[in-house]
Amino acid sequence: MLDAVRKRTRRVAAGTVSAAIMLAVLACNTSPGPHRGDLAPDFFLPALDGRVQKLSNYRGRVVLVNLWATWCPPCIEEMPLLNEIVRRYEQRGLVVIGIAADEERELVERFVQEHPLQFEVLLDPQGAVGTEYGITGYPETFLIDREGRLVAKIVGPLPSLGDQPTPDLLKTIDEALGGG
Repeated sequence: MLDAVRKRTRRVAAGTVSAAIMLAVLACNTSPGPHRGDLAPDFFLPALDGRVQKLSNYRGRVVLVNLWATWCPPCIEEMPLLNEIVRRYEQRGLVVIGIAADEERELVERFVQEHPLQFEVLLDPQGAVGTEYGITGYPETFLIDREGRLVAKIVGPLPSLGDQPTPDLLKTIDEALGGG
């Protein structure tokens, strides 16, 4: 019993240290990231199944990129909302990609097993995409149009009313899809 408590304490402490390091790195981020209308920086990241994905693979489709981590409570809270967005917009061509900043792949895999996600999850343990996109913390979300240009940047959790996206968020997605 005492060993289990010690192991859990070490895991929590390690997660806290990882989170503190990640936040310190983000605080030092000097990249402003893309602005509305800018071409979104491409990225090459592994998916949980080992395939490498890149943003430019989705050119011609509207993409919602969500940067998150398993140690981030607001990130975890918005996962059902992201699933709802997929449910509403997948048939209209919206692609949702979650980019996990966790250092340990196993944590992300376990999270996805325990909380089935309806979108692809890519791994970015170094936080390179967050740095390139100029994020200041997790979560942050970027809506990218069919030409690969930034339409919207949402700092913090996605706006919601309970477990539903706000009308403003829906309008932004609808406009990006060409049906607003």
